[in-house]
Amino acid sequence: MKSSSDRTFDYRDSHKKKGAHYHQGFAEIPYRTLMWEMEQRVFDRILEDFYSASAPDHLDFACGSGRILGYLSDRVASSTGVDVAASMLAVARANIPDATLVECDLTRDDPFEGRAFGLITAFRFFPNAQPALRRDAMAALVRHLAPDGLLVFNNHVNAASLVKRITRLCGRKRPSMTVGEVRRLVDGAGLEIVKAYPLGFLPMTEKWMLRPLRLAKAIETTASRLLPGSNIALNNIYVCRKAVSALVSTSESWIGALSTAGIGLTASLVPFLP
Repeated sequence: MKSSSDRTFDYRDSHKKKGAHYHQGFAEIPYRTLMWEMEQRVFDRILEDFYSASAPDHLDFACGSGRILGYLSDRVASSTGVDVAASMLAVARANIPDATLVECDLTRDDPFEGRAFGLITAFRFFPNAQPALRRDAMAALVRHLAPDGLLVFNNHVNAASLVKRITRLCGRKRPSMTVGEVRRLVDGAGLEIVKAYPLGFLPMTEKWMLRPLRLAKAIETTASRLLPGSNIALNNIYVCRKAVSALVSTSESWIGALSTAGIGLTASLVPFLP
């Protein structure tokens, strides 16, 4: 079986023909609906725990049809979405007319001119992307993360989850991401994980659901509350901030640049001093 590092496709091209049908899936496919409801509760907790004092400027990377942008739009200072798929952005524009939506590849172009965001989200992206794209995307997002901002992303196909273990036994080869890969990605970008929210403990998929749905939801809600540090859930949401070492390094760089500029200015003024 090939690992995720052996995949040669470019995930950038995967959603360029998707749009309304993809968006409708979160209302029509029971498993997606359940996960989306639980993700919304996580967003509620993040806003309450980290942004109760002030609303952040929000950037949603790989925003797609605007599902997350739309949910957070009333509780953030500004909403900006970026995606490479015009068809997905067309759906987002119809659903969130007040959001700023940009069609571009943020790993190759930078339309934001150094702008920093207090909240950056990236969902259903990293485990599907090839390793090089994961690193490039994370680096691009960190460049636009405010010093006190948060990056919230998910690994919705955790390789260690019960579901993925079963699918591997059945011989199914699907993209996934290990907990170790998540940590290396975060550490390599100069970030640290401050909180994780595990969702999706039951062995359910989009094609097989535990019935009745209210029982599945009750079990999932209880498991998430009782097992907050678990690594066996399928969908793990990570809240990250810039690591202290990265902030110190940035500060030292600025201090060094200012000191050099100061020395140069002093030297240039010496001939004119009395």
